[in-house]
Amino acid sequence: MGINIFIGEHPYKILIKGQESMDKKPLIGMAIFLLILLPAFSSPATAKSDTKLYVGITNGMPYVFRHVCVFGNIVNIGDNPAYNVSCVFSITGGRNGDINVTYSHNLSEMPPRKGWGFSNDAYGFGPVIITLTVCASNVDTITKSLKGFQIGESTMIPFPALRHTIFALVLRLYVY
Repeated sequence: MGINIFIGEHPYKILIKGQESMDKKPLIGMAIFLLILLPAFSSPATAKSDTKLYVGITNGMPYVFRHVCVFGNIVNIGDNPAYNVSCVFSITGGRNGDINVTYSHNLSEMPPRKGWGFSNDAYGFGPVIITLTVCASNVDTITKSLKGFQIGESTMIPFPALRHTIFALVLRLYVY
């Protein structure tokens, strides 16, 4: 078995030995690759897979002579209630590390298709880290964190309009 290659007017015949065994090697290699790769994309199982929480951080749009609060949002987008829900919402940082505001709250039950929002006012100047951690007895712990900038009573976060749009879509799809 061979391949004819023409260079100019002269034909050259290239012989290929063991072509039948070469066809199986790439298939075996791809199968091994898939067996190694597929577990990397699997998602961890939760205690109750049909209880899901969406967690988001948004802020108000800036207005003249009005400070901008940061909001933590939790929505149960699953079909079952979340039990023993606790959250910790914090803003830390500042120019001298003088901003350290924490809000925590517990709920015994969050029904499906319901949301919960809260704000956290801070005062200071400089870069801050806003963190929202939510855990429940039948859902894995969820932590969302992002960087912002504090100017007096106003907390600025990147892409506020996009964050509002995403949260509004989640509410529209899962709650109303």
